[in-house]
Amino acid sequence: MIEAYDDSPTDSRATPRHRTPLWVKGFLIAAAAPVVVFSVIHLSGDRAMNHTP
Repeated sequence: MIEAYDDSPTDSRATPRHRTPLWVKGFLIAAAAPVVVFSVIHLSGDRAMNHTP
């Protein structure tokens, strides 16, 4: 009997189990953007966000 050669990957690392939905990636980017902007303004020493007169 001749067996057919199956070259499909059986390694679990070759095929991901799940993918992150696009809306989740978009939400994370939208949530990270204000944090980055605030950090850059704060670390640059800009006086725009200083609450003292």
